[in-house]
Amino acid sequence: MAAVVLLGFLAFFGYGKYQQHLMHRAAVVYSELGSSMASGAHSEARASAETLVHHYGSTPYASLARFFLARMDLEDHQTAAARSQLSRLARSKALPAGMRPIARIALGQMDLEEGKPEEVLTLLHGQNHAYAALEWELLGDAEAALRQPEKARNDYERAQAVLPAADPYRAYLQLKLANIGVGP
Repeated sequence: MAAVVLLGFLAFFGYGKYQQHLMHRAAVVYSELGSSMASGAHSEARASAETLVHHYGSTPYASLARFFLARMDLEDHQTAAARSQLSRLARSKALPAGMRPIARIALGQMDLEEGKPEEVLTLLHGQNHAYAALEWELLGDAEAALRQPEKARNDYERAQAVLPAADPYRAYLQLKLANIGVGP
């Protein structure tokens, strides 16, 4: 019995050490990714990001690497690949809750740019969190594109409502309201 307890104890601490080593290695590769992006070495950055995704997929660094891959794919006009990365992030349960909305917003912006405002409405339906102002604005943009000015007005006003009264972003939203021809 003592041997079983000892083996369990060793396995527990061994696994902990392994996880620490894995996180440390992932942090080093992520640092290389950031340095490569900053210096404009995109092929090296892509290699680092892919290493994180494929070899360190259980770490938070892999999720962050997917954002970089999506950005690089968009810069290379590979919208399907970027959409795939962002979709995976938007559905990920391993990603911190505050990061999933960023992926959804990026997907919504892609949909809007591709002339698919209906997709934005579906994608952002029922969301409510720290990025609410950006999501309400994007919903308003989609509804404006669908020529639904009253719905757009409601969403722009919702975006304004979640912002502090002195936030300069409120003025930007007011311009959007003026552009759709609906005043306060």
